[in-house]
Amino acid sequence: PRLGIDPCYRCDTLLNMPDLQYAHFHAGFARVDITPPVGFPLSGYAVREGGSKSVDMPLSLSAVTVREGQETVVILAADLCMIDVPFATELRRACASAVGIEPHRVLLNVSHSHSAPGIGSYVEFGSPREMEERAAYWKAVVQAAVNATLAAVAALQPARFAVGWGECRGNVNRRQKMPDGTVLLGEDLQGVCDSSVGVWRIDDMNGTPLVVVFRYSCHTVTLGPKTNRISPDFVGPARELIESALNCPSLFLQGCAGNINPATGIGQDADDSPFADDDKTRLGQMLGAEVIKVAQSLRTNRRRAEPTLVESVARYWLYSYEQVPEGEPAKITATEASLTLPLTPFPDFVKVEEERAEWAEKLKQARDSGRSEWSVAPLVRFDYWAQKRMACAQVGINPATVTFPLQRIRIGPLQIVAIPFEVMSETGTSLRETFGSDTFVLGFSNGIVSYLPTPEISQEGGMEAKLGYKAYLIPSEVPGDWEPLIRERISRV
Repeated sequence: PRLGIDPCYRCDTLLNMPDLQYAHFHAGFARVDITPPVGFPLSGYAVREGGSKSVDMPLSLSAVTVREGQETVVILAADLCMIDVPFATELRRACASAVGIEPHRVLLNVSHSHSAPGIGSYVEFGSPREMEERAAYWKAVVQAAVNATLAAVAALQPARFAVGWGECRGNVNRRQKMPDGTVLLGEDLQGVCDSSVGVWRIDDMNGTPLVVVFRYSCHTVTLGPKTNRISPDFVGPARELIESALNCPSLFLQGCAGNINPATGIGQDADDSPFADDDKTRLGQMLGAEVIKVAQSLRTNRRRAEPTLVESVARYWLYSYEQVPEGEPAKITATEASLTLPLTPFPDFVKVEEERAEWAEKLKQARDSGRSEWSVAPLVRFDYWAQKRMACAQVGINPATVTFPLQRIRIGPLQIVAIPFEVMSETGTSLRETFGSDTFVLGFSNGIVSYLPTPEISQEGGMEAKLGYKAYLIPSEVPGDWEPLIRERISRV
């Protein structure tokens, strides 16, 4: 027997299919290309030098639409690094308007690939030409999302689904604690790390897969700052493997990866290295293989019937299948609440002004000394952040507030919780315990405000608590008490 498993263990998901008669609805899928032109800047690494130089794998935006009766929900997944809440809201409204539904019935999740563009306030500084190119790209992404939504609605057909779970140990908690008490981006093998793989298999009424949706939590950073290739990172090889094996499209949803990196760490191979793709391919295929395994354990159209005892040379049970009755349709609901919370108060204007002067001087010295773009680029971002902080302090509203949406979608037994932050693994685990095992908890959804540190992480410090908000260009730190407030509020959405 397996360790910790009853000797009479059987693979219940394969042999004793659950009663899926209530998991019936209509579903449709579509995918569009959102690959920017070569030369377009990529987001995620402040130290990356120059714009994109080639296309490793195309970027895509995929849409799954589910409908039953008068209820329609659209789930969009985009190979983008970042998108702020205002821009995400604009996109969701455009897609909702195109198909005649309310915006809260549209969910947008981004993969957070650091080899893809960012959209919104994170990239609002640059030359006039760069800003024009970014505006044009954003307009194209919105239109692509609308086109994908319309195509997914046009593709609606009767379908059934099942949800299953696996595990891929290709990720690790990245908050490594040093002897002096500081926290850096490394690896903590004892830290909380959600390695679960959620799989949502949608089949036609004959049991043939129409689309497989999979959820995993891991920063998409196997291609590191020394690469300038446009890529969905490990998500690309995962989708390729799944789609070749199951002969259907797949859609990736980023989970709670705020403090989770690939087990291999951030990629350090350069574009010209023969190993630049190695970690990306390995993790992608590990994840894809697990999705395939779980998907093939889910059967939506047939289930095991009562066995018949056969008397032959040996006596044995003869098992046959029976069709799963269509039953009642799956109930679909989508709800959303807007939450406004205060950031940590910043110092008085004089101190903020002094702080900005310090960053400006650091940037000037770096440029005057001829330091490389690798060294100068982070200072450019921090100087711009200091300017925004100073402008906010000058207005006199202290503390500043942030408004953002919290969304829950229910599709039969499946629940999807969508939070517009880089959510910690601990938060995702807690919310899944609250809502039930068949719950996809997603960060990076409907925009990204910043990191969402737990109270404990907020006290410990590190990137997720004390630096991330500067990278996201918000005026002050996200308080540690936001995370429990958000968990409590979303339970009432």
